[in-house]
Amino acid sequence: MPPLRARSEGMISGIDPDRDAWVTNFFTENHLAFEAFPDVVASPEQLSFIVYMEGEPNYYPCSDELFNAIMEKQADPLLNPAYIRIWERIESLVRSVIDDPYRQQYLMSLLTIKYTHETASRVLLPSRLEKRLLRVFTNLSEIERPLGALREMQNRRAFRFLQSPLYHETINSHQGLEIAKSTTLDEINQQIHLLRLQRMLLLSTMTSIWEDDQSPDSEAVRQSVAGTIEGEGWGWFCMWLRRVMTGRNVPYILWVGGRSGEIIFDLALVNILINMGVKVILAVKQAFFYDSISFADLLEDPILDELLAGADINPDLNMSKKVLLGKLRSDLKLLVISDGTLEQFNPLLTSVTFARAFKEADLIINRSPDCVECMNNHFRFTRDLLSITREKTGTVRMELRERHPKTVRFLEQDLRSKAETLIFMVNIERQRGRKIMFYSAIVGSIPGQLEQAKKILNVFVAHLRSTMDNVVIINPGEHFEEGMDADDLMYMWEIFQRSGMIDIWRFQTVQDIETAYSLMQVKVPPEWTGKDATYSTGCTKEMEIAMDMQKRYPEMQIIGPPWERFLRRKEYGVGKFYDRVLT
Repeated sequence: MPPLRARSEGMISGIDPDRDAWVTNFFTENHLAFEAFPDVVASPEQLSFIVYMEGEPNYYPCSDELFNAIMEKQADPLLNPAYIRIWERIESLVRSVIDDPYRQQYLMSLLTIKYTHETASRVLLPSRLEKRLLRVFTNLSEIERPLGALREMQNRRAFRFLQSPLYHETINSHQGLEIAKSTTLDEINQQIHLLRLQRMLLLSTMTSIWEDDQSPDSEAVRQSVAGTIEGEGWGWFCMWLRRVMTGRNVPYILWVGGRSGEIIFDLALVNILINMGVKVILAVKQAFFYDSISFADLLEDPILDELLAGADINPDLNMSKKVLLGKLRSDLKLLVISDGTLEQFNPLLTSVTFARAFKEADLIINRSPDCVECMNNHFRFTRDLLSITREKTGTVRMELRERHPKTVRFLEQDLRSKAETLIFMVNIERQRGRKIMFYSAIVGSIPGQLEQAKKILNVFVAHLRSTMDNVVIINPGEHFEEGMDADDLMYMWEIFQRSGMIDIWRFQTVQDIETAYSLMQVKVPPEWTGKDATYSTGCTKEMEIAMDMQKRYPEMQIIGPPWERFLRRKEYGVGKFYDRVLT
């Protein structure tokens, strides 16, 4: 059967109705369709922060092999073993944490019913099955932090090892340094950091450190740090870090994942990266997922509390771009967030904060082995991604997935530079005695009307320029660049809008739109009838800024609809040009 084709605006091809129905059923049954679950599933705009989706009809968090097998209704050989592994994991969990015979049998019976029901269609992804069964368990077990004591014990053992003389002797050994007469101190410093990183990665393969009560002996540790880091990622990462240490910009790394015991080594690795000049965002699970560290663990585990002293542990799942960049620009070295999920890596279900952190990061480091299967597909990410997995004691694999080559990225300094360039230009015009008018108008608040909105905007601003003398009119539509999303634009414009350079802030009215259509000699279509700036979420935010700035600069004029009429638009969509409720 030929590969699935799909239109850019949906997940169906419009060619084979039976196949299209099966595709739709796959996404709805797995609760991965934004159209069906807009409050749970990431919008296409938010997903594009993480996955490069140009030309792709839809994203699926599984391997191409599994997806195609499900589409062909031939997935049993792949699904059955995966389902069984999940069931064994769930059964082991219930029997290990529930002591009461009645409650244990009740949960097992209920989970069996759910398991049978969910797997009957042969369309449910293993990761989605696991999440649903875990939800039943966590909701009914009444255990606040399942396996919490075990995770704390493993963290305590790993922390004890990192305090031992054996560890300090191992990590500080000069063996492996290559020093010649021409070697500079900067080169020696680079070698020291990279050697420590390598040793920490290899030590983190020794699961006996946290799984056994007795710490490993010196011979076992020596053999471990003499091991290998396989895959192309390590060499690439070393080159990347060398550029960091010799450059001026401070890069951001998003560190994804972290399991009990291993997280202690992760934090040690993070500290090395911070000392090399990197800022780190650590993303953990929102709630219980076996041995993965969750947000609750950060607040309850005394060892993690001690190691994260000084870090910003932020529970906000809907952090704005401005707030996030403000934290990253500060003296803060480590920001800890939740990925918003209770399962393996799934860009369709991550929090707004995680999606924005992914977008702002220079590099993603994935430390969770559960992510490997869902990343084993053809999709490319918007950022370079390194997957680090421990294979056995003394062996680490580091694989690189380079970002999609067509990814367009606007760095914070790029956006700030654009705003400051405009501020500089209008300041010159003000010194010449000219007034500065900023025109806020609907740009993308009507879905599907972006190009028409820009046309209306340009026509009317041209009209204003022809009728006003000695006035410089700033038209936001003239400063848009391909690849910019609403987050980028709002961040850039707010810098300009708060500069104090605006003398007149004009907001689009119904009459402005009617005038534009009259100038185009076209009747106003129904979708534009009665529209004005109050219909735009972006304009609503800008009116808030305008009123705030007028308190500081009382002479600034605000022209347009009254503030009270703007109150209908409050929730700006992530990466969208329009209100999140207008899907």
